[in-house]
Amino acid sequence: MYQIEQPEPTDEFKKAWISAGRHIQNQADTGFMWLRADLNRPFAEHLSFRIGNQIFFIFVEAAEFNYKKNGKLFDRMCKEANAIPCIMPMTQSFGSWRPHYNGWGLINAELNVAMNPLTFVTDELIEMTDWELFDFAIQVVCAEITKQGKKILSKQSSQEIDPTIWYQDETGTNYIVVRAARHPETNISLPKNIRDVMQACSKEAENGYFASVIFANSDDPVDPDAKSNGNFLPLYRGHAVFPNYSGLSVL
Repeated sequence: MYQIEQPEPTDEFKKAWISAGRHIQNQADTGFMWLRADLNRPFAEHLSFRIGNQIFFIFVEAAEFNYKKNGKLFDRMCKEANAIPCIMPMTQSFGSWRPHYNGWGLINAELNVAMNPLTFVTDELIEMTDWELFDFAIQVVCAEITKQGKKILSKQSSQEIDPTIWYQDETGTNYIVVRAARHPETNISLPKNIRDVMQACSKEAENGYFASVIFANSDDPVDPDAKSNGNFLPLYRGHAVFPNYSGLSVL
């Protein structure tokens, strides 16, 4: 686990990114849900969303971001999340940015052809990846601390980077290391390198916390012996799940 730094995107890229997000939102119909709709660093994809049983990661190609030069991390995270990789080339005209292509404005990064995300959506049951589970756990934790009046400074969904969340409250700047698991797991241990993470963050943070979230299928029979007899339901993408989260533990 390690910390990474990314340069702040330029103002020109931010303009293109806003235009790209609005365009995607205008194409969307029922069943659309944003996963990433911010530029909080660090990030691998610029935008991401889910429709039905498919996840789509978008690399917005504009200003300083070029897919061939800057797409390595993006490609790796698409594979980890089992997400369909999309490139969205943007064109600047008279000071404003717009999608280079018609329709959704997306290019399939693997096939290099124009694409409509709706054609990828099926009724197939697709089990949630560890990336999805982790990203969902982050959403659960962020929603709770935001409800408490704390300000999220940054968050990231890579399981290779710690800490997961930085936030600010009356004590100052704090961080959270998040982990996720699936039922029938009942306990999540601290990372083996937690001391290294704490030391690395000690100069920038007042306090550090650990948060664990365990997910179960909302229709799970909740068999107390599920771990030994296998009587539990998988977690499917787009289906309801129940998160078991008991708050922050001080490191």
